[in-house]
Amino acid sequence: MLNRYNELWNKIDNEDTRPRFARHIIEMAYDEFEAKVLEQNPGFVKETVESLYSGDVYLLKNGFSKQFMERLIDKVFHVFQSGPSRFYKMLEGCPNFHRIHDEEASKKYIFQSVRHSYYWFPWNGDSMGVNQGIMKRWRIFKFLGGFRLDEYENNTPKDGVVDRFQVARYLPGIGRVETHSDPFQNQRFFISGFMSKRGVDYEKGGFYVVSPGNKLKDIEEFVDVGDISIGYATILHGVDLVDPGRPVDWAKNDGRWWFGVYSNSTDAVPNRAIGKPVRISLTRES
Repeated sequence: MLNRYNELWNKIDNEDTRPRFARHIIEMAYDEFEAKVLEQNPGFVKETVESLYSGDVYLLKNGFSKQFMERLIDKVFHVFQSGPSRFYKMLEGCPNFHRIHDEEASKKYIFQSVRHSYYWFPWNGDSMGVNQGIMKRWRIFKFLGGFRLDEYENNTPKDGVVDRFQVARYLPGIGRVETHSDPFQNQRFFISGFMSKRGVDYEKGGFYVVSPGNKLKDIEEFVDVGDISIGYATILHGVDLVDPGRPVDWAKNDGRWWFGVYSNSTDAVPNRAIGKPVRISLTRES
């Protein structure tokens, strides 16, 4: 299939102009967005690529059903309870695993992220029965980013880039991710699937992007369970501390749950592309 997005990305994308700050939040029904992406109307292609490259963040409503997200939380929480926290590099034969990123473990990463995450990979099958539903959406964002619909899907670590699924629980009291940018080399966008709703599942904190003037632009106030947000990977973003002051309990399933997908450079690649922390002082948008 001809990819008109790729043609335009190749014209405008370069290291001197990639967006650092978020501009507008644009809401659209996911189903409408998907249909327009695949239709590739020239006006939509130009408008959307230029919008994303200018720093706009899209909040796509009802990307997944609430029931899908609730079932996925239940399945991942079962994984959390089924065995100890582990870590594996992305090399051939890498299994699925869950890891507790507590304060100490987070120090081993490029940027601080305190959470409990489950990572799984296409080559290990689909024990939870969710991969195809997720891939259906992921392909749309790959195509929008100028890639093939099925780019990387059949890769394993020796190929240098692989698809990886992640679900994370951000615990009340400590769950957070410091401000950072994501690698853009294999995937142009951050992709966030919202599994919890602020004011229902937790009270404070959550996903933010950074707007000009180092302003924290809150995204969670617009979010419902099942929504998906995307923005250019180099836009600064993070997760503000979830429910500060609450008791910390790794055994529970409360707090903020999040789902993300990324096409990662593997540990078989020297100097692989990784995210970058950006340590700046933020003030909240009024």
